[in-house]
Amino acid sequence: MVVHDISKIVLDENFEARRADRQENISFRDVTDFLRRHTVLIGVFGAVGLALGFFYILNTPPSYTATARLVIDPEQGRIASQDASTGTIIIEAAEIASQVEIVKSEAIARAVIERLDLTKDPEIVSTSSWVSSIKETVKSLFTLRAADDTANVPDEEYLMRRTMATFLSRMTVRRVGQSYVLEIGYTSLDPEKAAKTTNAIATAYIKTGLNERAEAARSGARWLESRLMEIGEQARAAAMSVEDFRAMNDITTIGTTSTLEQQQLSELSSQMLAARAATAAETAKLMSFQELIASGSIMADVDEGADNPQLQKLRDEMRAATSKLENLKARYHDGNPAIVAARAEIERLEAAMRAEFQRIERLLQSHVDIAQTREKLLETELANLTAAGAGKNVARVELSEMESRATTYRNMYEGVLQQLIGALQTQSFPLGKARIVTAATAPLGKTWPKPSTVLPLSLTLGLGAGLVMAVMRDGLDRRVSSSERLRAELGIASLGHVPVYRSGPRPQQPAIASTMLPLRSVLDMPYSRFSEALRGVKNSIDSAFPANSTAVVGVTSVGPGEGKTTIASNLAQLYMNEGTSVLLVDADFIGSRLSRVTSEDGASFGMESLRLIGISGQYSRRRSSGETPNPEDFDGKAVCCVPVLTVDQTRKAAVAHQRYGHLPALKAELELLRQRYKVIIVDMSGFEDSADTRVICTYLDGIVVVLGQSDKMTVERLAEALSTFGKSRVALLGVISNRSEGPRRAKMKGRKPWRPSST
Repeated sequence: MVVHDISKIVLDENFEARRADRQENISFRDVTDFLRRHTVLIGVFGAVGLALGFFYILNTPPSYTATARLVIDPEQGRIASQDASTGTIIIEAAEIASQVEIVKSEAIARAVIERLDLTKDPEIVSTSSWVSSIKETVKSLFTLRAADDTANVPDEEYLMRRTMATFLSRMTVRRVGQSYVLEIGYTSLDPEKAAKTTNAIATAYIKTGLNERAEAARSGARWLESRLMEIGEQARAAAMSVEDFRAMNDITTIGTTSTLEQQQLSELSSQMLAARAATAAETAKLMSFQELIASGSIMADVDEGADNPQLQKLRDEMRAATSKLENLKARYHDGNPAIVAARAEIERLEAAMRAEFQRIERLLQSHVDIAQTREKLLETELANLTAAGAGKNVARVELSEMESRATTYRNMYEGVLQQLIGALQTQSFPLGKARIVTAATAPLGKTWPKPSTVLPLSLTLGLGAGLVMAVMRDGLDRRVSSSERLRAELGIASLGHVPVYRSGPRPQQPAIASTMLPLRSVLDMPYSRFSEALRGVKNSIDSAFPANSTAVVGVTSVGPGEGKTTIASNLAQLYMNEGTSVLLVDADFIGSRLSRVTSEDGASFGMESLRLIGISGQYSRRRSSGETPNPEDFDGKAVCCVPVLTVDQTRKAAVAHQRYGHLPALKAELELLRQRYKVIIVDMSGFEDSADTRVICTYLDGIVVVLGQSDKMTVERLAEALSTFGKSRVALLGVISNRSEGPRRAKMKGRKPWRPSST
């Protein structure tokens, strides 16, 4: 067993930190212990919650909820984006959420209330929520201002607003998953009314949508019509400006893509290119023919001679004459007249062919001259046309801008015209955004209250409230009834829990006061819960001292009335009945209860005072140690009496002129008595307000603190009381929880206390 030094048990600045650490390290055993301690409290709160749930179910009228489903046309939805990979059109989720809010709007509610005349429905008019009750109370506090406000609001409008608030609180609208379906619900005490109202809400929403689209189409048609007339006038004015500017600047348009000057310029350019090509071709022919003539090859084939019959004829005659000459040379000699005639024919033909070549050369030269002349004419005409069209370029640019403006107005006119046609079609046949998929029908079962929901919820809330109360009780309860709290927060060990003393009937001695009976409870009921607990305390005290050593143990308490005298006297009785030499010292100089009991009727309680044997400071019992005890007891049996050193004996041993001389006298007596008794138990006053007790504790080997008012004693108060010892080194053996309903062993249940039999 660990003995504590009181000087180290103080409520310092680390006290809260230690307590926080203890609270953070919560084990499973702590939880089970907590639940076991507060099982009754949590169970009571759970039962109360369950009872309230039953009461709520029995006293709440059943309500029914009818639902209808609408589907919103996705083609009417607003396109937020498009998936680039799949091309899927994504409808903006805000569009669906907007439709949900539209269904829950006051406009829809007003339409349904007016259609079904719900302002006269007692179910809605008489219903008032706690929010409205609070508002009414607040308004009543400001009667003057409230009177001014209500004077400006008509009674019908106030009734409509109140009905509308109740109506909207009964209506629910939600989106079904990620679809375009909206589910509308309405709760009422009548299932038929719930279905009728739900269908009216759906119809009002669809009708409102149709009316809005028709009204929007009418407004749009009126605006488009006026806009169409305005744009038509602007388009006409722009077209007239284009024609006037074209006539002013002599700009003739051929077709829709070019002007007359542009077409002429294009044609002249084409002719110019053709003339240049023809001149180059004729020049090439002439040059090649001249080279042929210069080479003397008159028999060579040329392109110009292929189509010339005269030149072809001469070539044939030349070939015939040449062939004839070759034949004649083969038969005759060179001087033959036939050969001479043939050669003369050939020379004539060559002269004719040269003349024909010269004619062809002159013809080709004339062709070249003609081509060059035509090319020059075209160049001159192209230059003149280009010079004439250069002055109209700026006018053409401005004309192009005017034509673009006129075309824009024309396109705008056509676009507005198409929109006007669409608006007129929508106005004549408007399309709704939604349609009813499933109409509401009367529900078969009630929606609220459901026992399967209310009872588990009420039970859970009750258990939760009980758990919260238990936590608050543990958190706010700083009493020292728990030994674990003492050990964790102050480091003080618990010697045991001593239950409340309950005496049995004592018919033989009715004169003894019932308040004195606990002083000898271990004698009256040796195997009672009180005696067994006190024997455990005795064993804990014995373990704090070495074997066969003298122990001077003080028994004290924080304040008076905690049962310290009862604990001290019964401990002495236990030591006496176990054969240990024990002495009981009354050091309670304020109350002196033990001294009074010993002086008046000590034998009845197993106690007797010590006797001075003649030498100052030496005491003995009234009977010798070998003498038979006096057989004066409640049951008529011989009982050994515990010697008691009374307060009067201590005061007589003190010096007469010293007012506080009893303290050193007590110290001297304890030193002498150590030699004769093995165990000395000192009963002292409460140390919280007694300086004598704090001084006497320094004379002892150890002290035991009795806590008999656990409902009033807190950890903080105990720590503050222990701090009154200051720096005094006093050994604290532990605390005893007196009058405690601590843990009780099962085997003690139902056992009757042992009573000594009469002989």
